[in-house]
Amino acid sequence: MSGSVQELSPTENVPDHKIAEIAHYPGDISLLNYLLQDLRVLMRRHRKGEIEIAPHQAFAWEVHGLERHTVLCDPTSIQQPGDVKVVGFFGDRRADPDHGQIDASEHDLIAEFKSYPGILSYSSIELVDHYWANLVVHSAHQDREDWRGSEVHKHAVQNVAPNAYHGVRIHNGCIPGGVLGSETVVIESTKYWDYDSGDDWHAIRVLDDGAKQRLTGSELIEAIEG
Repeated sequence: MSGSVQELSPTENVPDHKIAEIAHYPGDISLLNYLLQDLRVLMRRHRKGEIEIAPHQAFAWEVHGLERHTVLCDPTSIQQPGDVKVVGFFGDRRADPDHGQIDASEHDLIAEFKSYPGILSYSSIELVDHYWANLVVHSAHQDREDWRGSEVHKHAVQNVAPNAYHGVRIHNGCIPGGVLGSETVVIESTKYWDYDSGDDWHAIRVLDDGAKQRLTGSELIEAIEG
């Protein structure tokens, strides 16, 4: 997509672009932490010897009839202490998208993680039928930049997402102390795309130091509005 990138302040809502409302933050953070907890449970079971985990092994299960997926790309490195980076994806999916195209794109994206050793895990959760949120944990900032440059990722961004979603938001941030610690997801910036705007609307919001605290739920809104 072409078009300039609009820079949003930590408290700014944009008329006609609901995908970028700051009110999304509490729910998004809660879901990312929910996915993080799934990941922590798997890793702790592995450390206790209850389950074996091979590199790039996929786990799938259901909760109340809704699907959950986790792929452990590097079960050794993900256990190391120290901050790790995260990418969180949320999309407002169209009423009748091409599910085959979406599933094929996700399969290709996961398959190519083997070419990007900095990608530590991939998790997804079905919110309602065919609606999903995703969490990718990776080692360093450059990991996601390298991954974004792949042809598979470019295809997903340019050809799949505009046909599948009204709009998407992608959070970049970290987990202080690592996956096996006790901290929650910290969102440091968010990118937005509104595919229905007709003007290739794309924006980024960088959260200031006050919003980088280890906050969840309404506390984040209070931080960025205060």
